[in-house]
Amino acid sequence: MRRNVFIAIASVTLWAMPAGAHDETPDVSSSDVPLPPPPTYKGNDVTVAENVGAKVPLDAAFRTSTGKPVTLGEVIRGSELPVILTFNYSDCPMLCSVQLNGLTAALPLVGFKLGAQFRLVTIDLDPNESLDKLSRMRQRYLDRVPESDRELASAGWTFLAAATPGDDASIRRVADAVGFRYTYLPEQAQWAHPAALIFLSAAGAVTRYVYGIEFEPGMMRESIYKAGLAEPATAVGFMNRCYHFDPEANSHTRGAVTALRVAAAGSVFVLLGIFGIMQVVKRGKRAGVNR
Repeated sequence: MRRNVFIAIASVTLWAMPAGAHDETPDVSSSDVPLPPPPTYKGNDVTVAENVGAKVPLDAAFRTSTGKPVTLGEVIRGSELPVILTFNYSDCPMLCSVQLNGLTAALPLVGFKLGAQFRLVTIDLDPNESLDKLSRMRQRYLDRVPESDRELASAGWTFLAAATPGDDASIRRVADAVGFRYTYLPEQAQWAHPAALIFLSAAGAVTRYVYGIEFEPGMMRESIYKAGLAEPATAVGFMNRCYHFDPEANSHTRGAVTALRVAAAGSVFVLLGIFGIMQVVKRGKRAGVNR
C-alpha cells in the first residue's frame, strides 16, 4: 500500500511541475498547446451553409486580374460551361495555397480540359487586394498546369477582385448566395474561411460542394459532369478551416493549464494528508499490539 501511494504522489507531482522542469532539453510548453477556442473567438462561425440549387448573383460586379470591369454573369454565362467557384486571397497564410495546389494537382487527371469543358472562377476574399498581387497569384497556379494545357487553362481560369478597392459588397453577395461564411480578423490582419469547391451549372446554380485540400480525380470528373447537366449532387469531403492564433484563445489555454496545475498541486497535498493519516493509524495499531 505504501509503495502504491508513493507512485501516485510521484506521478501527480511530475504532472503539476512546469514543463521542462525535469528535463533541460528545450520542449514545447504545455501552455502553448492550443485548446479549442473560446466562444469569443471571431472565427467560430466560419463554415459553409450548403445551398444546392441557389443561383449566384450574375449582376455582381468585379474586376479581372487585368483590371477589366466584368459581371459574374459575363464570366460564367459567356462560355456556357459548368464552373468551379473558389474563394481565396493571396496573403492567406496556408489554407488557400494548400487548397489550390491540391486542385491544380487533380486537374490533369479529371478527363475534362479546363477552358474547354469547364471553367474556374476564383473570387478574391480581400477587397483591398492589389491587382498586381492577384495577377501573381493567378500565374502561380497556372504555372502548375501542364504546359500543353496552359494556354487553354489561362483562358478558362478567371481571378476576380472587388469592383472598387475596399468595397466587398459583391464578394459578400456571392458568398452569401452559396452559403460561404468567412470573416476578417483585424488582430491578425487575415481572413478566416473554409476550403470549399463550389460547382455551378452554366446558368450559375449550385450543384455540389466539395470540401478538403486533396481531390480524387474520379469524384472531380463526376462533379463537373453533373454540373454540366445542372444535376444536384451530395456534398463530399471534409471541411478544412483556417487556423489563426487568437489572443483570447491563448488566454483561455493558459487559464486552463493553470487550473489543471492548481488542481494537481491540491491533489498532491490531499494524497500526502491521506498518507500521513495512514501512518498515524498504523502506529496506533502497533502501539496497541505491543501493550
